Amino acid sequence: MASVEVDISNSEQDFTSSELQSVSTTSSTTDVASLLRSTTLHSAATQLLISDQDYITLAVIYSVLCSLITFSGCFGNAVTIVTYFSMKLKDGVMISFLCLAISDLLYGVTILAHLVSVGLSVLELRSSFSVWFPIDPFGIYVFFSDIGVLIYLITVLATTFIAIIRCLCVAKPLQFQNILTKRRSIVCAVAFSIVAVASYLPILVHMKMERSFDANINATRYRLRISPQREVIKTAIWIPRDVLVTLTTEIIVIVCVVIMMKTLRSAAKFRNSAAKYSVQPLTQVGGVQGQPTIGQVKSDLKNNTKHVDAQSNKLTSKDFSVVRQVVLISIVYIVCNMPKVFINVAVLFVPDLALGKPYQNVYFTIIGIMELFQAFNSSFNIFIYFKYNSKFRKHLCLSKIKT
Repeated sequence: MASVEVDISNSEQDFTSSELQSVSTTSSTTDVASLLRSTTLHSAATQLLISDQDYITLAVIYSVLCSLITFSGCFGNAVTIVTYFSMKLKDGVMISFLCLAISDLLYGVTILAHLVSVGLSVLELRSSFSVWFPIDPFGIYVFFSDIGVLIYLITVLATTFIAIIRCLCVAKPLQFQNILTKRRSIVCAVAFSIVAVASYLPILVHMKMERSFDANINATRYRLRISPQREVIKTAIWIPRDVLVTLTTEIIVIVCVVIMMKTLRSAAKFRNSAAKYSVQPLTQVGGVQGQPTIGQVKSDLKNNTKHVDAQSNKLTSKDFSVVRQVVLISIVYIVCNMPKVFINVAVLFVPDLALGKPYQNVYFTIIGIMELFQAFNSSFNIFIYFKYNSKFRKHLCLSKIKT
């Protein structure tokens, strides 16, 4: 996420709509929340490229699109999870895809939760706080936004892991064909979850909801309190977790996709030529078919054996299907991860691309695009499974018949 300046006192601070204008964090979603929570959109700085009015229009479009994508994604991932359980989870590949679907579903739930929180927060602002809630919606928004960042890291690690394993299986089949066992898949999924939680838990423990007085409503309610130490920790974590992990996984997945696509082309070429290829039982002698000589048979067998041996260690029908699924999932991930790569790199070279700066609206717009792409990445996989996994398609259809 983008790293921007922090304006927080040394003691813990309540966040109200007026105070939020001077506060920025390293979490892009928190920045968006502070924007929506403020009674005025921006500071007095003139916004370049995208005006305030243009940004409001873009924010409305973002909210509608993100809601549609996330609702469909949650439904699709729930169906995927049920379908994979009905398939009995017989191998490590199924478990890996199941874990990815669970991660995507949880991420979708956090997106929906913080969209609802933003809606309630905007409702309070639009009513000038004549309508308000016992729990500050903005605080809920920040919690779910941070949890969403945590969960999406699991999706990133799981996608990269699946791409690496499939790449090894097709590049060195004899050495890695059976490397992805059920046990290893479960261990890796647990490990990814531990890494994600461990990397973000120090941030979460420095924020809490406390009952305190809110001047906006002239009453007490539960509101977000953030310790200054949280921002120090967040800044320290941002480079290794968001910048390095994002760039590294992007490069790794791209390399894996190139290797797998090359293998797919080779396997497809072999499949197309296999039907035409056979050892001829008869030879043509003077225009008349006759029995082949022993030398001809040996020559044919030798040539054919070389060709078959070259392909025998490549893709079976099942492997071919799995690789196609992984390639497409990886391509979707690469494309959907581009906005995050861009924003992480851009903020290093464009200091004004931050909250309270001339390019603040551009920054928020890119963040919105990034979240849309991430939501799409977590919602699209069911279509890939349905198209290229006949067993998944069969069990999905059977589930529909039973219901």
